[in-house]
Amino acid sequence: MDQKKSQNLPANILVVDDAPENLRLLASMLEHHGYYVRKAINGRIAINGAQISKPDLILLDINLPDIDGYEVCQQLKTFEKTKEIPVIFISSYNQEVDKIRAFEVGGRDYITKPFQIREVLARVENQLSTYRLQMELKERNSKLEQEIIERQRTEEQIRFLLLTNQAISATSDIHSALEVTLNYICSNIRWDFGEAWLLSSDGSKIVHSQAFYTNEENLYEFRDYSKNLTFTFHKSLPGRVWQSQYSEWIEDIFQTSPDFFQRYDIAVKVGLKSCFAVPILWSNQVLGILVFFKKEVISKNQQLIDLVKAVANHLGVMIQSRKAEYTLKLANQRLHLLATLDGLTQVANRRHFDEYLDQEWQRMKRDGLPFSLIICDVDYFKLYNDNYGHQAGDDCLKKIAKTIQKMVDRPGDLVARYGGEEFAIILPNTDAECAFRIAETIRLEVQNLKIIHAKSEINEYVTISLGISSMIPQENQSPAELISLADQALYQAKNQQRNCTVSR
Repeated sequence: MDQKKSQNLPANILVVDDAPENLRLLASMLEHHGYYVRKAINGRIAINGAQISKPDLILLDINLPDIDGYEVCQQLKTFEKTKEIPVIFISSYNQEVDKIRAFEVGGRDYITKPFQIREVLARVENQLSTYRLQMELKERNSKLEQEIIERQRTEEQIRFLLLTNQAISATSDIHSALEVTLNYICSNIRWDFGEAWLLSSDGSKIVHSQAFYTNEENLYEFRDYSKNLTFTFHKSLPGRVWQSQYSEWIEDIFQTSPDFFQRYDIAVKVGLKSCFAVPILWSNQVLGILVFFKKEVISKNQQLIDLVKAVANHLGVMIQSRKAEYTLKLANQRLHLLATLDGLTQVANRRHFDEYLDQEWQRMKRDGLPFSLIICDVDYFKLYNDNYGHQAGDDCLKKIAKTIQKMVDRPGDLVARYGGEEFAIILPNTDAECAFRIAETIRLEVQNLKIIHAKSEINEYVTISLGISSMIPQENQSPAELISLADQALYQAKNQQRNCTVSR
């Protein structure tokens, strides 16, 4: 199907689950948001259905009646037609080992039941966007490879292109890719100087990015002079190529003028005569310009221009790919923050607390190390809210959260908002004595904030009460016991006198 036509159709999603109610819920939710949904109640139907009509994304339950979701995913990855389809596992299994196995068999993401609709939609769109980008990049790379093969007239040129493109693909960032490109091209076509120009971040001008030069000192002078220049649309050679999106060749700079070639004087001084420029394009958009110089007059060579254009096309794919990867990385980071942070206090939310507590419990149990939990509650917070208003209450919680976060600074520790005015601190590899010192430090620092609390029955300032539990996790225990003990300690602290710490 034509790429443009297919982009106008809704994404095709295959949902695999043996529970009719889950199928109905997911299908209804996805169809409501414009997706085309197909359903499968077992693994074999899912595999056959994906082969008959390839979906864009698969939502796959692990616990299926015939073959489990892991086996379904593994089989799909063995078929050429379905191996690249992104698979999101949706399962009630919440153990780390289940998630690890899901990714080992080829899953792209993992959502734990009961799922949140917004989370499912966000993850679905994230995977579909990534898949579309991968397919587009694959198609463009395929077209580029075909273009390379068709354009080359000799085996030497083909080898040059392949080696150059492989070197570009192996680089980790845009500037390294430009450096490799200039090095390979100048070395193979035996031109004296090469440079790369990229669009500025606001797209208003072309700026110097990278240069390749020989050991001739006068070319250092040309390089250093060029570094400080910028070119606007249609200005001098880089600006003209930017505007036209076509390559340009100057046989003899000496026969031009400063109006036509802005660096005329310095080029004449160092002896550079011929030059040509090639745009770095992506989807009819100029990303940058490659310019090469020679210390002798060279007549226009279209074959050479086509050779460098082929490299520039691959470079454009790489540059856009790196930009897309960066954009996706930022999107994933934002998604992760939304899923794990409390919107008001900017510490971990309750969901992240539960996940991290279970994770660290298992680790401490495996390593036989002490594990401590602190739960703290703001004293008489309802009276504070009633007296000063909810906005002041929110500001109070923000200050307390920030103070606790500042006091708990080890990499493995976690501060979370546990409830309305309750906070919890997870302290792996921490015994009761150390946990008590941390709790007391937090209590005193909160009091030292000196947030006026006229309705408090114990202090003129806002205070907190803290409960601590500590243990070395055993096989017959669970994280719930740690929470229960900390709750009991907090209850005792609040009944005792408040503004104090109790350890169990």
